[in-house]
Amino acid sequence: MTTTRKFRILGILKGFYFYLPIFTLYTLDHGIALSAVVFSQVFYSLTKSLCEIPTGLFADKFGQRTSIIIGYILEAIGILSIVISPTVFGLYACYAIGGLAASFLSGSEEALVFEAAKKEKKTYSKEYGAFLSNQTFGMVISAFFGGLVFQLFDHAAFVPLFVATIGSLLSAALIATSVQNIRASIKDSADGSGMLTMLKKSMNVIRKDATIFHLTIVAGLTITGEYFLYSVYQPAFSAVHVPAIWFGAALSIGSIINMVLVRYIYVLERHFTLDKIILGVNAIIALGYIVMATTQSAIGIVAAFILAQSLFGLEAPIVSDYVNERVASNIRSTVLSGISFVERIANVMFRLCLTVAVGWYGVSGGLLAQGGYLLVGALVSYWLLVRCGCAHRITKHNGVSVSSV
Repeated sequence: MTTTRKFRILGILKGFYFYLPIFTLYTLDHGIALSAVVFSQVFYSLTKSLCEIPTGLFADKFGQRTSIIIGYILEAIGILSIVISPTVFGLYACYAIGGLAASFLSGSEEALVFEAAKKEKKTYSKEYGAFLSNQTFGMVISAFFGGLVFQLFDHAAFVPLFVATIGSLLSAALIATSVQNIRASIKDSADGSGMLTMLKKSMNVIRKDATIFHLTIVAGLTITGEYFLYSVYQPAFSAVHVPAIWFGAALSIGSIINMVLVRYIYVLERHFTLDKIILGVNAIIALGYIVMATTQSAIGIVAAFILAQSLFGLEAPIVSDYVNERVASNIRSTVLSGISFVERIANVMFRLCLTVAVGWYGVSGGLLAQGGYLLVGALVSYWLLVRCGCAHRITKHNGVSVSSV
């Protein structure tokens, strides 16, 4: 089985978040305030920010496969912590360890898919889109199953759903051990392969390449708040009396739409420039947040949730394609981690603002703040990309890219 096919399997297993429809209900049931749940995401972003560059260097130095395996295992441990200790401390530990896990996975997964697609002579954005789409497919199945189990067994379903998620992540780690670790060798040995050398090269790429530099800024301006939404949608649904079955069903429907869109997003790359894709996707997600914050209709809030969730990460394969075509294989993970580092710093600051918004103005205030931020960020990002002349399309892939304005 080829590496790209194995990644499609990993995507499904990684997406089996059975606990997602009941996570906030589980924490509230154990006396943890909603504001604490939102604030806990600061620990995720902060840990991921601090570890982005070191883990990116680790992946480039010791192999993306090793980094991916560690990431899956750490994510399972993080989820286990909230099961063992259903307290504020356990919640913060869950997100902190989850951030560390994400830093090991950040850049490593897409870097390895890129190298595998190049070796197998396949289109990278199509293969990475399939990996993300399969991850969403896993979420579809697990969200529906989790919501159904909760509907049938109520609070008795909480722990089994967490355990099922942990088992899926450990299975992914096991399968990842068989993935071929494809890495390009350094052509000029005089350049060296030490971590400091790789770090210096990576930062130079981010700083000097206009497209990568501006996409790094855009990453911080277009924080979609995916995990924030997953934390607050359950109490938001409850406030307008949405039936419990929709806690999982809405998540599944949004995931199904997202799965289809992500799988075929590479088609947009043929017809639209990156600036238009980023503006369109993020403006629509922002609209979903704003409607959720203002509507009192059960149907309206479910529809708005599905609208926003269906577009999460939609532009990721294309943005990744724009970056990867400009980066050498031996520093790919470090460059990708450097971009993610900037995004996480912005994430930490904005999560603090969201915590204040939820604490002072409730869930609606937090949703409105997220929607407003994303809408402004999408408009500024469009202006930046047009101004720098980064609005182009990739017409060929896998190291033979030809861009046209």
